[in-house]
Amino acid sequence: MLLSIIIFVVFLIILILVHELGHFLIAKLNGVQVKEFAFGFPPTIYSFTRKGTKYSFNLIPLGGYVSLLGEEEDVKTPGSYYSLKVWQKISIVVTGVMMNFLLAIIILTIGFMIGMTPLVSDPATLGGQKTSQVMVAQVVLDSPAAKIGIESGNILNGFSSPSDLQQFTKENAGKLVNLDIQKNGSQEIKPVQLGTNDAPLGVAVVSITKVKQSFPRALVTATVEVGRSIKTVVFVLGGMIKSVFTTGSAGEAGAGVVGPIGIFNFTSEALKIGWIYIFQLLAILSINLGIINILPFPALDGGKILFLALEGIFRKKVVRQEIENLIHTIGFVLLIILLLAITFRDILRFW
Repeated sequence: MLLSIIIFVVFLIILILVHELGHFLIAKLNGVQVKEFAFGFPPTIYSFTRKGTKYSFNLIPLGGYVSLLGEEEDVKTPGSYYSLKVWQKISIVVTGVMMNFLLAIIILTIGFMIGMTPLVSDPATLGGQKTSQVMVAQVVLDSPAAKIGIESGNILNGFSSPSDLQQFTKENAGKLVNLDIQKNGSQEIKPVQLGTNDAPLGVAVVSITKVKQSFPRALVTATVEVGRSIKTVVFVLGGMIKSVFTTGSAGEAGAGVVGPIGIFNFTSEALKIGWIYIFQLLAILSINLGIINILPFPALDGGKILFLALEGIFRKKVVRQEIENLIHTIGFVLLIILLLAITFRDILRFW
C-alpha cells in the first residue's frame, strides 16, 4: 500500500511537471515573462523566486499552471503574452500536450528496449525478440493458489502459455511443487500442494507476450504505439460524446473513466505484475492527460486554442479578455465538479 501511494504521488508530479514544463520552455523561448510556475493548486506549501519567476508547490495536487505576463489582461509591454502573434500563443499552449506525448514515447522506447507488452499492437506484427509469459487473471477462493498468496496480476514464471501450465498441474496433481511467482515487482519461489480436481492450482490465466527491440526500432514502435493509442482514445471519447447526446448517458465507455482513486487502484494492480508495467501505466496516463487537455473545453488547453483559432481567423480578439477569463473559470469549476463525481464513483467501485 505504501509503495503504491509513493508511486502514485510520483506519477502525479511527473505528469504535471512535464506538461507545465512544455508551456514554460516555449514561453521563455518566445521571450514571455513567466510570473509563476506552480505544481498543484493553492494554498501554497512552499515557494521561492528566481530570476523573476515564482516557483510554487501547492497543497491540492490536481494539476498545475504556468502564469504568464499578459495572459489574463491586455498588457502590451515587452515580455507580455498578449503582445505575441497568434501562432506563438498557440505554440505555448499546445506544447504542454506535446510534452505528454513525448514523455510516453520516451518511456515506451525504453520499455521496448528492455522488453514490454505492446499497448495496442498485436505482438505478432512487431519485429524483435518475443517472450511469452503466463499471468494470473483470477484466483479461485480457498484454492491451493489462494492459500499461498497468489493474486490476479501475478506472473507464473517458467510457463509460456496457459496450456503449458495446465499440462504441468495435471501431471503433478496431488503433489507438492515449487512455483516461481513474480509479484509486486519481485520474484519468489513458493511450494504449493496441488489439488486432485480438474483445476489442481485453482487459477485462470492468460498469456502475455513481451517484445524486445534494439534502438532505433524501439523508438519507431513506441511512436506508432502512441499514435495508435491516441486514435483509440479519441474514438472512445467520440463514442461517449455521441452516446451522451443520443441517450443521455456516456454508456459502457463512460463506466471506464476513472479519477485519482481509480488511477491509484491501477497503480496497485500494475505493481503486482512488475515494474515494467508501472512505467507502461505512466505512459498510458501521459497519453490520456495529453488528449484530455487538448479537448476544446474551457479551462483546458484545447479551449484556449479554440479562442486563439477564432482570433487568428477573424484577425482580432473575438471575445473580450474579461469574458474569456470568466468562461475559463466556469469551465474549471465544472471540471472540478466532474472530477469529484468521478472520484465518488471510484470510491464506491474500488473501496
